[in-house]
Formats: sequence, C-alpha cells, structure tokens
Amino acid sequence: MAALLRIVALLAYFVVAHRALRVDSPRLAALALGLLAIIVFIRGLLSLRPRAWLAALAWIAAAWALAGSSYAMPILLLMPSLFLALACSLFARTLARGQVPLVVRMVALIEGQPAPALPADIRAYATRVTWLWAVVLGGLSLLNLGLALLTTPGGVLERLGIAPPWPLSPEVAATVDTWGIYVPVAATLIGEFVYRQRRFPGRYDGPLDYLRKLARIPREKWAGIFH
Repeated sequence: MAALLRIVALLAYFVVAHRALRVDSPRLAALALGLLAIIVFIRGLLSLRPRAWLAALAWIAAAWALAGSSYAMPILLLMPSLFLALACSLFARTLARGQVPLVVRMVALIEGQPAPALPADIRAYATRVTWLWAVVLGGLSLLNLGLALLTTPGGVLERLGIAPPWPLSPEVAATVDTWGIYVPVAATLIGEFVYRQRRFPGRYDGPLDYLRKLARIPREKWAGIFH
C-alpha cells in the first residue's frame, strides 16, 4: 500500500509541478512541494507514527507559507537538481571506507550470495560501476542546477532579482536539459549493460533474463541494500 501511494503521490507531484511551471503559479508550486511530504513520510503516516505526522504537517505548513511568496517557484525549479544529488548520494556514500559499494550489494542480491563471496573481478567491476553512477548523477545534478539558475527569463537567479552571469534562453536550456540529462542516463544504462555482457559472458541470457532476475527479488530486500 505504501509503495502504491508513494507512486501516486510522485505522479501527482510531476503533474502539478509541470503545470505550476507552465502557468507560473506559486500556489501550484507550493502544492507540488507539499506533495513531497507524502512521498517522504508515507510509511510513517500509514503507521500513525507521531513523529512522521508532525514532520509531514510541518513540511506542508512550510510549503503553504511559500504559496504567497516569491520563493515557491525558485525552490520548485531546484528540486530536479536535488533529486539527482540524492540519487548520487545513494551510490557515493557506499564508497566510503568500510562500506560495501551499492552495485556490489545489488549483484550479491541478484546472485543470492553474500557480497564477500562474489568473485574478486566481479566485486572490482561492480565497485567501478558504483563510481560511474556516482560521477554521472553528480555531474547531471550540477548541470541541472546550472540550467535552473541561469535560464532567462524564469530562472532561479532572475526570480530572486539577481542578473545571471551567463544567461541561457529557455529554448537552449530545454535542449540541454533533454540531451544533456536524459541521453547520458540512457547511454550509461545501455552501454554499461552491453559492456558487462562482453566482460562477463554467460551470466545473463540477454536483457530479458536480467530483468526477470531483478523482478524475482522481493521489494523488501531491495529496500534493505540502501541502508
């Protein structure tokens, strides 16, 4: 139930955020920011945990207070960069000394064995892939941040009354956003899988076999590797 409601809230967020940006509405921007509270605290809300309810209500109250201000739109514009930074941190924080890199954890889960039991070459490769995704997502976060700040008209700096040092037109920003963010993610996914097939032949019988192995893993185990 929590996962389904989180997906519904996430879809609602994207719809409302897109509409807020199209019509330049601080109230819709505040509503979109308020929906994030449901996405973040949904499990605690369903479990009736007081701390989760207090945190969610405080978040929603703060978002509502922004509805009549000039800050709701700039904050909404910065959300994609924040999402990418959080995704980057999921990989990067597992590269610290004493941690098991995230992709190593994923491979161990798929193979059904502890991470230390994986062959050394696979552990080394999975560690490099963890670095790859941390760098890619971190770079995309910075790129998205630059686009949000420098777009004119409608960018964060302009909305805050600051002249962008290197202004970008919305058309240029949209083109860079499409080709500079979505394409690298897709290219990294596809390129890494193709290389992995050649580097470790015979481990998967193509993409469909790999996806079937992923689908057989219980959701709870997937959640566990992120902690």
